[in-house]
Parts: sequence; structure tokens; C-alpha cells
Amino acid sequence: MSEFDVRYAHIDLSSIRGRLIRNPNYGGPSVGIQGWTWRPEISKSHGAKPGFHEALRESVRREGVRNPVLVWNFSEGIFLTFGGSRVVAAIAAGLETIPAIINDYVGTYSHEKLVTENNWHTFFTDVPRTFEFGPDGADYHYHLERARRHEHDEAGLAWLKDTAPNWLHKEFPWV
Repeated sequence: MSEFDVRYAHIDLSSIRGRLIRNPNYGGPSVGIQGWTWRPEISKSHGAKPGFHEALRESVRREGVRNPVLVWNFSEGIFLTFGGSRVVAAIAAGLETIPAIINDYVGTYSHEKLVTENNWHTFFTDVPRTFEFGPDGADYHYHLERARRHEHDEAGLAWLKDTAPNWLHKEFPWV
């Protein structure tokens, strides 16, 4: 399977089946691309960064979801790759839909806005530094967790600009 479109749309939160793992070393049910698996849970925060998660829930309650999550649409369903904290916050806020960049392998969203190298940034309030179009789909990340990334992207915390959180230095000391 290699043909897909990258689209932007608001999707039903209830349509997200789990988190896509693009690492063949993880076990689990396979999906459309060989070697990829998925897990049914969306977020793996397990209590990590409680100040961040509470502030994000409040931000989503106050102004909605500022930036799209990243999902893949296969015949098996929609799977999240990035934005689990936003999905959890949107569910807590009682939202029914969430904006998404969709790597659409089955054409379900062919009527929605096409995302290209020329317009991808227009779908974000907080434009990420990293957004790539690869052979299997578009990908982006804010690189907030320094332990897993070489650098962080301050755009990922731009939604905090009007607050002075006392938890920020403790939970993100590299910021």
C-alpha cells in the first residue's frame, strides 16, 4: 500500500481507534503498512507532567483545540500518531470533533482540504518547526520531550503565552 492523500478535516473523536506505532519492534495488531502496529490506548501520560495536562485541559476548555492532531486513516480505521494529550483534553472538555492532519490511505476524506508543502502551515495556530512529507505520509512534532529529542520547539507551548505557570520549569526544565 503506498497511495495516499494528506488532508485536513475535523474528525469525530470517537472514530480514533488507538495509537499507531511506527516501530516494527512493538508487538500488536498490524495496520495498512507492513511492520506497523497499534495500541488501543490514546495517551500514555500515566500521571507524568500533571501541570502541563491540567493547563492543556483548561486551554482546550477556554479556546478549543489550537492545532491539528496527526492521524492515519486505513481500512482498519483511524489511528493517532501525534497529539494524544490534545485528544484526551478534548474528550475531557466534552468536544465531539478535533482538527486533524490525515494521512488518508482509503480516500474517506477525499472531499476535504488537501495539505501540501505550500499550505501545510496554514492549518496551525502554533506552526511547528518540523513538518515533513515522506513516502508513507506527512509527519510533524513539537519535540517537547527533550529526553527523546535533540531539541524542543517552543511553538508547542505557545498556548501558554498568556499565563505564568509555576509548573513549567519543573516539568520542562530545558525550556
